[in-house]
Amino acid sequence: MNRRMAYGVFVSIISLASCSSPNNSNTSSSTTGSGGSGGSGGAGGEGGAPPSSIVCDALGLPSKPFSDGPTGSYRRDIAADFSLELLNEGTWHFKTQWSGCENYIFIPDTLVVSALDSTSIWEDDIDTLMKRSPPNTHYFFVSRAQTDETAKTSLEAMRARIDQTLTTVTGVDTEAWRKRLHVVATRAGAIGGWVQDVLSTHGRVGFAIDRQQKIRGVGSFADVNRFDSALDQAMQWPWKANLSYAAYEAKFLNFDAEQQIRLDTDGATVVPLWNGEVLAEFAETDVALPSADEMAKFDTLEVEVEQGCPEPKNPEFGNCGAWDYLASLGVRDEMMQNVEIARFITTYHRESHWVVDVSPMLVHLQKGGMHHFRWDFAPSWNTQPTATKLSLRFSNKNKGLRPTRATFLWSGGTFDSMYNMSHAPATVAVSPAAKRVELWALITGHGAETGQCAEFCNHKHEFTVNGKAYVKEHKEAGSKDKCVPEADKGMTPNQGGTWWFGRGGWCPGQKVHPWMTDVTADVTPGMDAMIGYRGLYGTSDPPDAAGNINMVSYLVEYE
Repeated sequence: MNRRMAYGVFVSIISLASCSSPNNSNTSSSTTGSGGSGGSGGAGGEGGAPPSSIVCDALGLPSKPFSDGPTGSYRRDIAADFSLELLNEGTWHFKTQWSGCENYIFIPDTLVVSALDSTSIWEDDIDTLMKRSPPNTHYFFVSRAQTDETAKTSLEAMRARIDQTLTTVTGVDTEAWRKRLHVVATRAGAIGGWVQDVLSTHGRVGFAIDRQQKIRGVGSFADVNRFDSALDQAMQWPWKANLSYAAYEAKFLNFDAEQQIRLDTDGATVVPLWNGEVLAEFAETDVALPSADEMAKFDTLEVEVEQGCPEPKNPEFGNCGAWDYLASLGVRDEMMQNVEIARFITTYHRESHWVVDVSPMLVHLQKGGMHHFRWDFAPSWNTQPTATKLSLRFSNKNKGLRPTRATFLWSGGTFDSMYNMSHAPATVAVSPAAKRVELWALITGHGAETGQCAEFCNHKHEFTVNGKAYVKEHKEAGSKDKCVPEADKGMTPNQGGTWWFGRGGWCPGQKVHPWMTDVTADVTPGMDAMIGYRGLYGTSDPPDAAGNINMVSYLVEYE
């Protein structure tokens, strides 16, 4: 079964299991539980937490004060106060324990290894979970069993496994982790309050509370290193789940928190294009930018995108768009053509938050005033309705220079033996006022044909500036796990698809990083620059049927 066929089976499984589980990699049995007491709110908390400043100072992290609201119980809502009875730990009170720099991840016992193995993921990988996780993470293990007796058995066994692992694991601070691995004494259906509600609805495969005190979803814990041929032959999702993949949620939440701190304090002028509307396939809007005089003060342009599932009451899987599609923001130019200024890849079945610096594209907006924007993120035959927040962020970072001109060079095209014939050299007259000159490009490969190109092959792109060569290549393409570390850099982890595999210029659920290189030394202001380009497969022209290259490229001048 090829990668795409395997994923198609995964999607089918999700559809069949949607009443009891939002995904099959983290398969969840139908244990909804009912009623119960205790839980939410509560005053006090045993074992008094150390002051947040001590916790955060020790971790070297900034602290965010506890917020009393407004609160809610959906993803990205502020989490209200609550308390939990923990096995062998007493009462854990959220507000009392809040440090403002830690993540809290809830993992139920109903997540199983695979469609052919109903063993709970709790039964293994606790040691690897500790080794992979950032130290500012708390894990709460909660049972979704339907009866107190069944839950008690599950919870006591987990407590024993944790305690045993803490006596044998090496390479971690066991005393620190002893305070961060919690077993909830009350079954999910009896916890009460909003936590019980979440665990029985959109958080039934688990959920998190991040450093911003916001409720977040968690994804599939399928492990790329645990491919199982029996599952493959049974036409099931063929990668077994691994508890330690929860660590990638924590890594991503840390990146997102640090990014949000920067966004909240950078003083940018923010121009919203969409404010959370559910969009499908594409959307267009006319927006007033600051005046030309104001635009001239900015040296930085960032595009921020937040993609959410259309139904907040439901889990992410089977709710958010299923596929890794190209997503592109464009602006209409004076010739009434759409000019791409930022690119992303949508996420398999999960929500996303991206911020990308596309400062050279300020040249397309420098006149200010009304502009027409278009956001494309899905094909017409699978429109993937998505709650979308998208904004432009203008700022002055005191770089000393700002982009004043961007000369378009080449687009991509079908990657075949004729590809380079359609990319003739270009001559660009460099302004006498240019102080810095860069090559800037968005380049992604798609299709999986000859040599698995261009999605899974190392397609190379050689630009020459007055004879000096600069090459963009993709060594990570075709690897089985080179996208996994990108969770530390803003890629949504634990997606419902083959998110781990390295691609040719992109990862699913991530912004496309612009490629740029300084060529100032290779040009002379006031003189023509000869620019060349060719695409390569290895050291040769590409073969026929090698997919396609999606590219925009510019020579950018700064003054």
